[in-house]
Amino acid sequence: MVVADPQQIRSIIFDLDGTLYVSPEVAHQIEAIGDELAAATRGVSLEEGRALLRGARRRLAETYEEEPTLSRTLMEMGIEISDFHRAMQEKVTPERFLQHDPVLFALLDSLRDNCELYIYTNNNLPLARKILALLGVEELFSRLYTIEFGWQPKPDQNVLERILEDIGGPRESFLFVGDRHNIDLRLADSFGIPTLLVSETADLLQIHKVLGILP
Repeated sequence: MVVADPQQIRSIIFDLDGTLYVSPEVAHQIEAIGDELAAATRGVSLEEGRALLRGARRRLAETYEEEPTLSRTLMEMGIEISDFHRAMQEKVTPERFLQHDPVLFALLDSLRDNCELYIYTNNNLPLARKILALLGVEELFSRLYTIEFGWQPKPDQNVLERILEDIGGPRESFLFVGDRHNIDLRLADSFGIPTLLVSETADLLQIHKVLGILP
């Protein structure tokens, strides 16, 4: 892991789901969509589709020695990623489970005197915007890098390189923040970019420690 230099960090790139909010209900809705697509594309029952998806995920985990994302698993099953995200826009209802988070707003807002804030997520743009708006933090981010940016889920080297080029700056000027090392942080770490692993939103306070500022 690369140690961040507080004087160099200018851009903080956050994962979204599981990092800025945690909602088992939203995660369950997304997983259910995967089950439905697996069943529909194979012409089997929902239960059989769920079993096929779990089997595919297990095989990928054994092959690559890491747990694959749902997006990557569906792609390996031959399911179009655009179909998955179209279904997500239709069926995922974060408004039922999320609400304005003033603590998160204050925490993120306090970082903006030092850094520009960005989102890099496997989620799609409409749903990501909806989630950020429900949390009350959408206005704090300079840009959202969603699945539409390259139609390849994390981790993807080409997409990451495009994001770095789009934002600009030396690699030591970035800090990547996420809740899954293999998915959100490993590739950035291999690029020599500072990273921060969080397990709950309260851990985001560690960013202030990394930057040497008070929240």
